[in-house]
Amino acid sequence: MTNLARIYDNKAKTETNITTRKTYLLGVDELYVESGYNIREIDQTHVEEFRDAFIAGEHVPPLAVQVTEQGIKIIDGHHRYHGAKLAKEAGYDIRLECKDFVGSESDRIAFMVTSSQGRALEPLERAAAYQRMSNQGMEPAEIAKKVKRSIADVEHHLQLLTSGDELIAMVKNKEVAATTAVALVREHGVKAGTVARTQLDKAKATGKKKLTKADAMPQFSAARARRLIELLCDAQIGETDEGHAALFIDPKCVEEVMAIISEYRSGIPAGASQPIVNADSQYDENMPLTRAGILEQSGVEVWACAAAMFGDKDIYPFQESRYAHIWAADSFENPTVVVVPAEILAKAQRLKQKKLENTELKAWVAAQYPDMGEAEVMEKFNRFSSVEIETRIDTAMTMAEFIALVERTDRSNWENFRMLRGAVAELANQMTIPDMGGTA
Repeated sequence: MTNLARIYDNKAKTETNITTRKTYLLGVDELYVESGYNIREIDQTHVEEFRDAFIAGEHVPPLAVQVTEQGIKIIDGHHRYHGAKLAKEAGYDIRLECKDFVGSESDRIAFMVTSSQGRALEPLERAAAYQRMSNQGMEPAEIAKKVKRSIADVEHHLQLLTSGDELIAMVKNKEVAATTAVALVREHGVKAGTVARTQLDKAKATGKKKLTKADAMPQFSAARARRLIELLCDAQIGETDEGHAALFIDPKCVEEVMAIISEYRSGIPAGASQPIVNADSQYDENMPLTRAGILEQSGVEVWACAAAMFGDKDIYPFQESRYAHIWAADSFENPTVVVVPAEILAKAQRLKQKKLENTELKAWVAAQYPDMGEAEVMEKFNRFSSVEIETRIDTAMTMAEFIALVERTDRSNWENFRMLRGAVAELANQMTIPDMGGTA
């Protein structure tokens, strides 16, 4: 019986293009796991499945590894590694097949995301991975290409991380689906967490365990909508004394029509799908059209307006830049000169907050390394930012509080992601909520 090795040995005599790629067999103790590096939380059931596979002698795909100063770090295959450890503890001699991973940090994160051997990612795990890639300077379109997903999927998951601590906690506890959380943020903005908690309490009162989208965002009654159409169909079209077209409703039906409209407005806030700009608004014809120019010349709020409405991109057409400048000049939080949907307002506020926080962290990092060049400082920033994202998913805190937490750690931990993440996590776990009750 022939095999691939024989075909390879005789390749000179055949027309095959067969090549080989080396793998290596390593003992379990020769590998190490960098704390916080794996984007997936360890699932014990999945680990035990691999343990059983090793004991049964079944084929297990090779692990992807990287040689570092600390040793041989696992890039992909954490569950296989832990399964092998269990098999070894059970008395079996296990050697793991490994192969070198070649690529940048963003390539390694993308590989972990797309690995077919890992368990399906939870929404927050995927969101954190996308954010880590974003911190490497990648745009949503670049991330989408790397992880073989749509741009909308990337933007959706990135938005999930900005949905607020209360909603993130509910998603983590599987009380609310990630898609529902994002929809609530788009609909209610900063009040989304409060709305979700209220609606969840109502759902639990009826015996449900989680908040569905139908419960979170009840739709307007179809029967009431049909009734409104019936009333409007009976109305007469005419002209006012000034010659304008008008709809004349039977006086007996006006009260019912207004009641239905009031019900709709109270339950489903209206929003415009396209931005409308007052043509009489004043604007500067020399306004910046690039992201860098807008941030430098016009400030964070104008950039947040542009990015929220049209997406974060390098260059904005004149009309888009004009729209963003008019919005910000009028009122960032409550514009009246331009029409801005509620979900876009909320998105702009989140983008502004994140940009300001990143600026705060970058300034702190630069102050810690005054003798380093811009590229080296950016590398340090990416490390601190990755730890910050993971820490704030699990523990609610401001950027200033996170920085204060880092400053309490030993500075020797700052040069290694694993050690920094572990030191910060240890301090974060010690954080307690002050007792607000009376004295005993």
